[in-house]
Amino acid sequence: MTAAAALALVLARAEARDWAGNDPYDGLATAVGRLVTPLGWLPRFGLSQVVLRVPLARRILRPAPTVNSKALALFLGATVTGRDELGPAYARELALRLVGQLAQSGSTVDADAIGWGYPFPWQSRSFWAQADTPNAVVTATVGWHLLDCGEAMGIERARSLGLAAAAFLTRGLRATEVGQGEALAYTPADRTRVVNISALAARLLARAAEFATSEPLRKKAERLTRFVLGAQRSDGSWPYAADPGGDWEDSFHTGYVLEALLGVRDQGISVPDDALAHGFAAYARFFDVDGGARLHTSPSSPLDAHSAAQGIVTYAALGSSQTISIPAHEHARAMALRIASWALKSLWLPSQGHFAYRVRDGRRDEREFMRWVQAWMALAMAIAAGLETTDAMLGDLHGAEVLA
Repeated sequence: MTAAAALALVLARAEARDWAGNDPYDGLATAVGRLVTPLGWLPRFGLSQVVLRVPLARRILRPAPTVNSKALALFLGATVTGRDELGPAYARELALRLVGQLAQSGSTVDADAIGWGYPFPWQSRSFWAQADTPNAVVTATVGWHLLDCGEAMGIERARSLGLAAAAFLTRGLRATEVGQGEALAYTPADRTRVVNISALAARLLARAAEFATSEPLRKKAERLTRFVLGAQRSDGSWPYAADPGGDWEDSFHTGYVLEALLGVRDQGISVPDDALAHGFAAYARFFDVDGGARLHTSPSSPLDAHSAAQGIVTYAALGSSQTISIPAHEHARAMALRIASWALKSLWLPSQGHFAYRVRDGRRDEREFMRWVQAWMALAMAIAAGLETTDAMLGDLHGAEVLA
């Protein structure tokens, strides 16, 4: 199985299902969830965690499949990135349809600001959000892939929606001053200071500032970036949040931060080499020698599809940089392809046509999650396929030079 073939199969399977699927955190979107919802944060959080962690509970409660805006954005990103492998005509047609669905799923905040959220209610450790509550992480992801689509394919509707996402991040969420920077809240109703939220928002705002020639957007991106850089710990890692109880770390959130910092640096915002060098040194702890991606740094931590997908995305972003000279840069492309190879060998389910969720203690959890796994893997496989194609072309060129 090649990355390009996996990309095509995952996209076709998702499209045949009208992009609807289950999510690890959709436990409250059930009959029992509706009964539990009025009882407060602890019962809501408890039920969500049971449905997340216990496959039998999911089979009994049977959450209904939903169409997730973040999944649509990731599938859009996969389509744009993999357009050569998919075929330009089909890729453009698919991109137009995905942009149309994203236009319908957003929540208009004011004349030119649109936010996106999750299609199910959810309870975090810190706050409660009703279904479709617009939030920073979904909006930043949606906006990024819309701007990417607008730039790569010339689809004006995608560009205008991406700028509307940036407007939501600047006006629809509270910001908290932290040191020389500021942290952006997760939803309009909270004041959390989650590191990856501010990083992803900064990345979108920095790019939107270039599209719109907007100095205020750029200044906002710079302040968010200063918060993210200031939150980095002495060992190079980042805590999940600068809030009480937020000092834990995991693989994919760390990947979000590093990818976002690479993105803002590409837009000319100062991100020191040392911060990236130490960050990638800390990030490497999540990966096994064969490319296996672990959720946490412990050797007993589960091998995780979402972490693998983000690892491919993050290392590929580092490998494509032309301005960074840090130890991890030299082997970044090879690392991205190593993780992709591991994912195809260890997580791909050929009889089912999708990627598994996790591997824990040698046992594979084959549950199919549309946003959490398939959409992320579609994007990662599109990126890996592009790397494979480039390496093959370089190999052919080198062979021709040798023969000459």
